[in-house]
Amino acid sequence: MMRQGAASEVNPTGLLTECPVVVLNTHHSGLAVARDLAPFGVRVIGLTAVAQFPGNCSRLLEYRPAPDSLTEAPALLDYLVRLAGELGQRAVLLPTRDHDINFISSYRAVLDEHFRIGLLPPLDLERVMNKDVLAITAREAGLRVPRSVTVREPRELDQARELRFPCICKPLYASQWRQAGVWDAVGRQKARRVETFDDLAAYYTGFSHLDPLITVQEWVEGGEENLLVFGSYCLASHEAAGFFTARKKVQYPPLAGTGIVVEALPLPRLEQPSRALLRALGFRGISEIEYKLDDRDGALYLIEVNPRHWDQHGLGTAAGVNLSELLYRDMTGQPLRAMRQTTDCVRWIAEAEYGRHLARCLLGRAPWSDAGLAFGAVRTWAVYNSGDPGPFLSLLGLRSAVGRA
Repeated sequence: MMRQGAASEVNPTGLLTECPVVVLNTHHSGLAVARDLAPFGVRVIGLTAVAQFPGNCSRLLEYRPAPDSLTEAPALLDYLVRLAGELGQRAVLLPTRDHDINFISSYRAVLDEHFRIGLLPPLDLERVMNKDVLAITAREAGLRVPRSVTVREPRELDQARELRFPCICKPLYASQWRQAGVWDAVGRQKARRVETFDDLAAYYTGFSHLDPLITVQEWVEGGEENLLVFGSYCLASHEAAGFFTARKKVQYPPLAGTGIVVEALPLPRLEQPSRALLRALGFRGISEIEYKLDDRDGALYLIEVNPRHWDQHGLGTAAGVNLSELLYRDMTGQPLRAMRQTTDCVRWIAEAEYGRHLARCLLGRAPWSDAGLAFGAVRTWAVYNSGDPGPFLSLLGLRSAVGRA
């Protein structure tokens, strides 16, 4: 569905919007990019191979079916080159998933000719995407990182015996487990908690023949509310031009899944280590840094860094810090607008996933207190938006009503 209105204009904030944005994915993250930028008059084109994504029905972006970056990379490259010719200028190209990052890195030389790319160059990305390299850099910058071992082949698994269990088992590169066959073999989870070495060995046996490269990391004690987030946009100086902080309230699968309820609130403790890490990484662009507080001693441990838009980045906009706008201004050479996070608690909720979580509450499989998280705070939803009802109608299975919304 095409966004109505001019694609080149000057809005009250002084933002010049003649440069389009092409976003890879129209699910939560891509839809949020459109809602961040389209109200200013920016033309946002959303590409996806998934016809059912709710964002395809948004009036704020132009949905276009396109090859997938994971399974059809050469075809997507051809598609993007043709799109750049159609646009007649170098649009901003934004990844939203790890395999989008891998795709862009693989074809960076070609894509740089046609797009402004909101992503670090491949060599710099390695320091972020490789969990071993990231851990070394973080420790050198003064951050705590859980002890871990990297296993490259089955005979190396015994190295994990030296760790304190329980542990978390995950790929060295997040995108590894999204490959054909591997995702099902690992239980369709991005990480897995294992209680003992024997549990680890049994789990590893189920997929090591497909991809033996893993990281086994000591578990940081604490529940989901101990998971803290620092989201920011960094300039070429590697300094954060704007940031917000948040904590997870609910994720699924529990303990090692994706956030489905996340709330923004000021967490001053995160600023200094996050800025230090971003400088040490030589970082530029959007990122989400995730930490966990250890219940045993209150220590703050680095968990991971996502060098791209992520599902809940729109929470920052709701809390006063529009990271997509900062990126757009920087990449199009425009002055940045000062932004500061509100002191109010703002809660982001993925409504479809939260609905399934409510069912678990009713069945006694999740805390009953989670049923009240949709109330009592300023809320922003992953899909629902009163000014852009099409995605939510689509989520409800009412696509026939989208054209009338």
